[in-house]
Amino acid sequence: MKYRTAQEIKKLLLEDHETVVNQIDAEKIDVYMFLHHRFQNTRASHDPMFQFVFRYFYKLDNPSLTNEFEQRYFEIMDELHTEEKPNIMHIVRDLYEVKNHKGNPTMQFPLAASMLHTLNAKFPTYDSDVAKAFDFSSTYHLSGFDKKMKRYIEQYMHTFTTYQELLEDEAIRPVLNHFDERFLNNGLSNVKKIDLIVGQLGHNMQ
Repeated sequence: MKYRTAQEIKKLLLEDHETVVNQIDAEKIDVYMFLHHRFQNTRASHDPMFQFVFRYFYKLDNPSLTNEFEQRYFEIMDELHTEEKPNIMHIVRDLYEVKNHKGNPTMQFPLAASMLHTLNAKFPTYDSDVAKAFDFSSTYHLSGFDKKMKRYIEQYMHTFTTYQELLEDEAIRPVLNHFDERFLNNGLSNVKKIDLIVGQLGHNMQ
């Protein structure tokens, strides 16, 4: 599959990076940092406030998902809290076993990526805005767990390696500098900064 490369993403960002950065909602960073700090000192499955904010922020409040799914989601998060290298494939497969309201298993890769990012901020998130920025193809037409997972992992690894390449490119420094000037003392990792910037870029493409 052909996805947008680091060079192509860089070109799009450098065309008007100040506008892209300025469009990022400051509330998004405040909520993110609240979750980030709270998670360090809580048990997610026993913290209603953390769950409430997390559901809103990462769109876990999907009407097709059950209470059992949400419960299992936060239980997995607690189980992996001290895991040095959480495996996103294991997370997705575990969640896949929890049926939706129609009694069917569902692949919730974006939610698994949000959990992985919460556990270790070195890993990016994955949502519709990021997918749009990279021009990722949909997995809806693929049948079966393995085929969908293969496509998601391919796209997620592309995101990860692209972010690393961008962060090593000096040409991106003005973009990150403008981000830090707009959001003073934000406390975000560079991966999260790129994550937010690329997400906003993709959002603007819709």
